[in-house]
Amino acid sequence: MTTTQPPSGGAVTIDLVAQNIAFDKSTITVPACSQVTVNFDNKDSGIPHNFAVYTDSKATTPIFKGEIITGPKTITYTFTAPCTPGDYYFRCDVHPTIMYGTFKVV
Repeated sequence: MTTTQPPSGGAVTIDLVAQNIAFDKSTITVPACSQVTVNFDNKDSGIPHNFAVYTDSKATTPIFKGEIITGPKTITYTFTAPCTPGDYYFRCDVHPTIMYGTFKVV
């Protein structure tokens, strides 16, 4: 009897900064099925931010929703990227109309 292991994209670490109510990246690219670690640095004093990934820009189906933190503060988020390659959507749930980008899975 053989056991099939799910595909693994390994591990990837992303450094993401929130400053002046903006992310420092508009696109984040990760391998499919990878273990993603996001070192999130909220540099905005007194302003809450988070990092969340959704299936698309409607943001109705979350893939990952990180804890909201009020800056200045750092937090580490860890989650598994989708195994289906494509373009997904990331944003700050507190400021969804101005803090967002493309989460590419390759």
